[in-house]
Amino acid sequence: MTISNSKFRINEEKRHVLIVEDDVINQEILKETISTTYDVAIAQTGEEAIEIIREQNEILSVVLLDLNLPDSSGVDILKRIKENPVYSHIPVIVMTADNEAEVECLTLGAIDFIPKPYPPAKVILARILRTVELSEDRDTLHWTERDHLTGLYNKEFFYHYATQLDHYHSDTQTDAVVIDVNHSHIINDRYGKARGDEVLKQIAQTALDAINESGGGIIARSEADTFMLYCPHKTNYEELLNKLSFTVEDEEAGESHIRMRMGIYSNVDKTLDIEFRFDRAKMAADTVKGNLTNPIAYYDDSMHDAEVLAEQLIDDFHTAIKEKQFVVYYQPKYDVRQEEPVLSSAEALVRWKHPKLGMVNPCVFIPLFENNGLIQELDHYVWTQAAAQVRDWKERLDISIPVSVNISRVDIYDPDMIDKLLDIIRSNRLEFSDLILEITESAYTENAELIVERVKKLRQLGFRIEMDDFGSGYSSLSMLSYMPIDALKLDMQFIRNAFRQRKDTRLLEIMIKLASAFEVPSIAEGVETAEQVFTLRLMGCDIIQGFYFSRPLPPEEFEKFISNKSNLPIFKSPVKSRISRHDNYSYNALHDSLTGLYNYSAFDILFRDSDQEHIAVLIADVENYDRLKREKGSEYANNVICRVAEVLKANFRSVDHICRLSENEFVVIVSRVTSSGKDMVFSKVEKINRMLNDDENGGDPVMLITGIAFSDRSKPDGDVFQDADTALRRMKEMRNSGYSVY
Repeated sequence: MTISNSKFRINEEKRHVLIVEDDVINQEILKETISTTYDVAIAQTGEEAIEIIREQNEILSVVLLDLNLPDSSGVDILKRIKENPVYSHIPVIVMTADNEAEVECLTLGAIDFIPKPYPPAKVILARILRTVELSEDRDTLHWTERDHLTGLYNKEFFYHYATQLDHYHSDTQTDAVVIDVNHSHIINDRYGKARGDEVLKQIAQTALDAINESGGGIIARSEADTFMLYCPHKTNYEELLNKLSFTVEDEEAGESHIRMRMGIYSNVDKTLDIEFRFDRAKMAADTVKGNLTNPIAYYDDSMHDAEVLAEQLIDDFHTAIKEKQFVVYYQPKYDVRQEEPVLSSAEALVRWKHPKLGMVNPCVFIPLFENNGLIQELDHYVWTQAAAQVRDWKERLDISIPVSVNISRVDIYDPDMIDKLLDIIRSNRLEFSDLILEITESAYTENAELIVERVKKLRQLGFRIEMDDFGSGYSSLSMLSYMPIDALKLDMQFIRNAFRQRKDTRLLEIMIKLASAFEVPSIAEGVETAEQVFTLRLMGCDIIQGFYFSRPLPPEEFEKFISNKSNLPIFKSPVKSRISRHDNYSYNALHDSLTGLYNYSAFDILFRDSDQEHIAVLIADVENYDRLKREKGSEYANNVICRVAEVLKANFRSVDHICRLSENEFVVIVSRVTSSGKDMVFSKVEKINRMLNDDENGGDPVMLITGIAFSDRSKPDGDVFQDADTALRRMKEMRNSGYSVY
């Protein structure tokens, strides 16, 4: 059956008109005049009119209002209509014989007049039609230019009105501001979308009220949780940010703090297009993403320079691919499970030798290309170059070294990715084991099912898969149970943070044990020092990559490196040290339980592996420690030892090694120093004694007796540790506090 929709058209629907008139004859005249064109409702009093408007405000197109009503003045009814935000949008045509009332009514919001006695019917109809059309056009414009949720301008009209403000206020300094809600999706997840919408409306209203109170401006909601503000220049936006931040509370879900971040392009350059100004503000806002202590950022010249550089790099990209300006470097990975490290593979790392800019830092161009999608083409280039290099080494040097290449998230979503890899393997006559695929941990969280499916297929073909950047905080333990991987590669920054400023390495050990529990090797990258190598090895880490073994090398240098066995570092195995391989190679095995400093076993390893030609050794005892312990007890003495440990940690660098050798003896291996830096060492010792002598927390004064020896000392009697111990004994014999130098 066919149903006709001929009348289902908005332009064919009758509009609704309310006549507010107490005179019956006038009612009938108006009704007769307009009822063929409009649906008519009639109210004889002001209160009756308000009631009808309240009930029918969504469908009323116009109100015809007489000024002389039996219960109230028509002017008062007009005021009530226009003061109520629910129905203030309904246009009102005033009917009166009093010409002097026109000005007052226009001021109150009336849109037109019909004089009494009434003009011809066609005049009345023309005035009503014009009013309805103007009102509907106005409403259409309103909803076109406004965000439907918040009532703020949308982005397109915001830009238009901001440009208009520039014309009207060309000499006024202005700011472009972008306001982002941090983690807005969490609000929807915890409280539901309806509550999330209420939060956005509250932010919009608060921002609107704030700018109206402080000199004006316009505001828009540009995206789901992003707002834009264009206003006269201000020197302080903290007050506005504080007003916008608040707490959402719920009995079941608890409370959540709504935090904002703000990017400001201050005193804008008005020669720039309005969109570019807010691009700059957005760029500033993105620099403080996740920063809770300093959530306001200003666009500056460095951001401008980065913006210009980014545009140049994007423009130069395809030329660079064509001219092979991108060079693949190789950094070796060593299997440290045996007594002597064994070169097991290498990672392909891309570098850009730009003809004008020189070597461009990959930290600059890789994130840029990840954001705009060019990384996919760059990855394919690196895969191709690395495979060709592996083939060349096989044929020319008879050396077979697997090389790992990075797979970006965008590569995973490429339906042709597997075919591309297969073509590369076949064209270079390689085995699947010759290319190792590194997939970043974060990729597994975005579309886990797709990633797992692709990775399973790659492994079935024979590729090995390493999860890169493990520990950067994306995956969960439950995900690890079904992720198809062959190795866990620990995040470089995670490793550096674990060792920096004597931070706790126990979490690092847990992650290594986690890899062991899933029966996959652990790989540590970014390893730079002997301390890190030994600690990681003793924890059970399987493979190590970093500057300790070698920086990334261009192919020709890497060839020399792998061809010349003497380039391998001399690596003393901890198996023969004071720690047995059967012991628990854990944090506790290498650290003093009271202070968290390295213990004697760790010192033995670190001292033997240190650069004996560029170190100083400091051995320190707490003066009168035995008497102090005897008179005030063990607990007090332990507090003193902990206080000394904290002061030592506060005054030495992360490359220096601080150890507690016995109850009352500390030793510091100061790295990268000779006697030419003695003044620096002496000043540290003097500062340490001042800090211990003047305890801010009211503790008793403490002094250290210290012996010092430098690696380039004259007339050494033993090794540098033994000579520092000799200097300490001299100080004790003289019964002096302070320090003595061998």
